[in-house]
Parts: sequence; structure tokens; C-alpha cells
Amino acid sequence: MIKKTFFIGILTSIILFSCKQDEIEPKVLVANFETTITGEAPSCQITISNKSENASSYNWTFSEGANFSTSTNETPETLTVDKTGNFTITLTVSDGTTEKEITKTISITGHNAIVEYSDLEFALNAGNDTYGRLYSFETNKMYLDSEITNDNGSKIHLAFSSMGGTMYYFDSPSNNDYSVPNATVTKVINYENTPTISSSDFNDMVDDRLLVELTIADDNNSFGNSSIPGNTVLFEISTGKKGVIITKAVNNDRLLVDIKIQKY
Repeated sequence: MIKKTFFIGILTSIILFSCKQDEIEPKVLVANFETTITGEAPSCQITISNKSENASSYNWTFSEGANFSTSTNETPETLTVDKTGNFTITLTVSDGTTEKEITKTISITGHNAIVEYSDLEFALNAGNDTYGRLYSFETNKMYLDSEITNDNGSKIHLAFSSMGGTMYYFDSPSNNDYSVPNATVTKVINYENTPTISSSDFNDMVDDRLLVELTIADDNNSFGNSSIPGNTVLFEISTGKKGVIITKAVNNDRLLVDIKIQKY
């Protein structure tokens, strides 16, 4: 009987001690993660390993350059980052009562992405009702002369004209010939005897390495039928983004081109 009572007392003490330990040492919420970088921009891959503890929800935020900007998965999918420089990842975790946050900044090497535009058709002459001669990289739209307003004028980046249907030139929309309200300034090099970026360079471009170091000043030049296809035109819009145009074909109404421009 004494032994039985002694055993029950010990068991009771263990239970009480365990309860007190739970009260003294609650589960601690921890926000933490690790990253693994593979390759360089514009095809850099970031794999994330979530090292958080005692969390029930997760909120990830990624800075500019990633193929998605947020995630609520415990472990996000592998990121593709197309922008160089500092890249920031923020994780906020919650256990339903409290939140913890951690931010880490990693360095992405390589070259920034470019944006490609294919088969753009620029009208040779003003007033064309089928083809526009004013283009916006902000709205990704070609505008007829009649479609330009006070609201969209500042969004126009490229203008185009021809002389006698045999000589052609890209231009700044701020030129008075286009009557674009609130127009911004674009610098253009229409023709080079020895192209800085050749047609083969253009075709091979997958990032901005050929664009980033360019110095562009207006040449007030033009190019003729003998330069089509294959003439490359360099430009820089008011935001500082640089790009290159390649001529593809021309007829009595329009010039057909492709364009590649810096994404950032």
C-alpha cells in the first residue's frame, strides 16, 4: 500500500512539473529562411528554404525583377530574377496571435532583361487612318495622329516620318511636326556607317549588355530604301531606357520593324 501511494505521488509530481514546463516554455515563433542562387540575370534562379518555426501562415514579398512579387506558400516556388543588383526578400510569419518578420538582401549579377516588340508598323505619312506613327512603350500601343490627346501625349516615346517616300527617320515626339501635347524627349541615331549594334547583334540580344553603355545623341540623319531590311536605329527615351530598332520591310504605307529596349 505504501509503495502504491508512493508511485501515485511520483506520477502526480511528474504531471504537475510537465504542466509547469509548458507554461514556462511556450513555443517561440521564429521567422527565418535561406536562399540558394543559381546563374545570373536575366535568368537567375533563387531557391528558398523556409527555416521558420511554429508558424501557421506565411507572407513572402519579393522586390522588382522576380517573376512573381508575393507568395503565401510555406515554401515559394523557385524565383526567376531578370534584374541585377540588390534583391530583397521579406518573410512575415504568424502563429495566429503574433507576427515576426525578417528581410534579407542578396546580390544578383549578370545583365538586365530587355523587352521585345515584333512587327510594329509605322505609318510613312501623317494622317494615315490605318497605321500610326507614334508609339508608347508605357501602353505598348501604336497611336494614329488623331488619337493623341492631352492625357496620353506624355506617354508617347517614338515618332516616325518619311521624306518623299524614299528616306525615313525616327524622331522625338517633342518635335513640333507631331503636335504631341506634354511630349517627352527621345534621342535618336537613325543611321551609322558602321553600326554600333549590327543586325546580327540585334538578333542575338537576350539582355541589355549592348545597350547599357551606349551614349546616344541625336544625329538628325535618315536612312533610305537601301538600308531596308537590316538598318539598326538607336534611341534613348526620357526615362533613360535605351533601345534598338531594326528595319524589316517597307511599302507605300508603312515601315515594318522590330524593337528591343531595356526593361529597367
